[in-house]
Amino acid sequence: MIAWFLLLALIPLGAVVIFVQRQVNQTVLEVELQAAVREARLHAAESAYHPNAFEQHTQIYEGTNEVAFILGADGTYLAHTDPKKIGSRAENDFATETLQSFFSDNSGSIDNTEAGQIIGYAAIPGQNSVMVIVKDNQAVQNTLNSLSRSIFLQLSVILLITSIVSGVAILAVINPLRQLANYADRIGSGDLDATIDQDDFEGEIAVLADSLTSMTARLRDLINNLESKVNERTRDLAVASDVSRQITSVLDLDVLLPELVDKTRQGFNLYYVVVFLYDQQAEELLLEAGTGMEGMLMKSEAKCFPISARPSLVAQVARDRKAEIINDTAQSTIYLSNPHLPDTRAEAAFPMLVSDELVGVLDLQSEIVGRFQESETQIFSTLAEQIAIAVRNAQLYRQQEHVAHELKRTDLMKSQFLASMSHELRTPLNSIINFTQLIAMGVAGPVTDEQLTMLNTSLSSSRHLLQLINDVLDISKIQAGKLSLYIEEDVNLNDEIKAVVDMAEPLLQKQNATLEQPIRFIQDIDHDLPLTACDRRRFRQVLLNLLSNAIKFTDKGSITLSAKMKGEEFIFAVMDTGPGIPQVMQTRIFEPFVQATDDIKHTQGTGLGLPISRSLVEAHGGDLWVESKMGEGTTFFFTLPYLPKTK
Repeated sequence: MIAWFLLLALIPLGAVVIFVQRQVNQTVLEVELQAAVREARLHAAESAYHPNAFEQHTQIYEGTNEVAFILGADGTYLAHTDPKKIGSRAENDFATETLQSFFSDNSGSIDNTEAGQIIGYAAIPGQNSVMVIVKDNQAVQNTLNSLSRSIFLQLSVILLITSIVSGVAILAVINPLRQLANYADRIGSGDLDATIDQDDFEGEIAVLADSLTSMTARLRDLINNLESKVNERTRDLAVASDVSRQITSVLDLDVLLPELVDKTRQGFNLYYVVVFLYDQQAEELLLEAGTGMEGMLMKSEAKCFPISARPSLVAQVARDRKAEIINDTAQSTIYLSNPHLPDTRAEAAFPMLVSDELVGVLDLQSEIVGRFQESETQIFSTLAEQIAIAVRNAQLYRQQEHVAHELKRTDLMKSQFLASMSHELRTPLNSIINFTQLIAMGVAGPVTDEQLTMLNTSLSSSRHLLQLINDVLDISKIQAGKLSLYIEEDVNLNDEIKAVVDMAEPLLQKQNATLEQPIRFIQDIDHDLPLTACDRRRFRQVLLNLLSNAIKFTDKGSITLSAKMKGEEFIFAVMDTGPGIPQVMQTRIFEPFVQATDDIKHTQGTGLGLPISRSLVEAHGGDLWVESKMGEGTTFFFTLPYLPKTK
């Protein structure tokens, strides 16, 4: 290296001077550009805090070979070394590209060689303006020429000395430092396995190299340890998340708990995992699910712990409602050995609580001494709480299933009983009605007026009872899902409505006979309703039930029957001016054996008419609903789909 510098010293002095002069020129030019930018930034920062003193920052350049001005966003001079320029536009002095550069960045410099200018600029914060410093390139060039002559005189004297000293410095300092810098760059970029040969360094640089390698080793160990902990925590959270998903998707304990203990054992790499459930009446902890063949064997043995058992980690955790960890079973006084699990070296138990109520205990065992760390306690405690909630939900679900099954069985027995009894009653009742009619007609001999009245009363009561029995049979079929319709095509709904009105007329006359002011019956019916398919007997049953209810509960005013065609369906309405139905009852009246209120007069009946009517309408593909206001009346609506005859 020294020989190379000695040869360099023999290069013709003129060539060296030319080379140095070019480098100096470039360096001075860059320095001037940077100086212009620094000055512009300085004045811009001061102008931001003193916006009313713009001119102070331009006047300081008066009498120099530099020009300073503050340029507004619209291209006008706000301040200028030459006061005459203030207010005029800068486009007369600078090219458009140069002006655009002033506002494109927060700061910068321009080497405008063609115009003989060096320009620095910086945006004034918050003022929407820019500070610009313009230096005379000719003055800079004069400085460079003077400097070059001085360098020429001095360079010939010091050139050889400088070359030798520089060579020695590079060999002794710069190369080792560059080697250390490269090493540090590799470490900074993440290459923690990078190495250096410390035999290449001496003195203080060797001490620096040793410190750097020691720091790298500590950093490598720290990062590896951190990555290991992050991986472990990520694994733990993934297992806990997987268990949480399992908990929310399974409600059968016989399926849920075996899957949970298996996932926990595999996810946390444990020797054995078991869940004990607490029997409050027996005050025992019963093994409900354990991993592996050991768990299946102990479950078949109905393994359990009295909550008062000692020594027993599981029983102690259940008593104290607090997690316990044994990291060395050989040194513990509360560890209870198990012949089925001979390799247990550490054990941790966590109470399964729901609102401070003990559900059970989650027990974890490991073959490794010191396996359970404090950092994992929170995860295992949360896992135990989640399992407790899942167990409680599954227990409640099992209880609800049992109750629902019993209710369904009871309801089926009730329906079967009602259907059987109704069938057994209807046959003799029909005979009673028929014989009563024959006697009233005088077939068995003449009857007096008093006897006829009694026979008619008996006949009316028998028919009413028969209707009740038919209602019970209908609701039993509906609840059993055995209701069927007899659908006929081309049913004339106008004829069916007229038949229902004729059947309801005697009821209305009977009601009016008890009133001072008769009830008005209004019909708002389209007389050209198209033919459709439906069960005509069930249609009459629904409409007659609604009309009968309206007559029964109306003491004054009117009853209106409406039948319209709307789109692809028929809509029927029965509106009365009766007392109305309370809001809370407007849903319940469609339940079997429920009536609107207990204090309304004329409420004889079973409360089956509306539930049956709604089921019949829905079986046709329609809907039935009610709208009512207390004191104003009630309107029942129902719809039927329009089903024309198929070709």
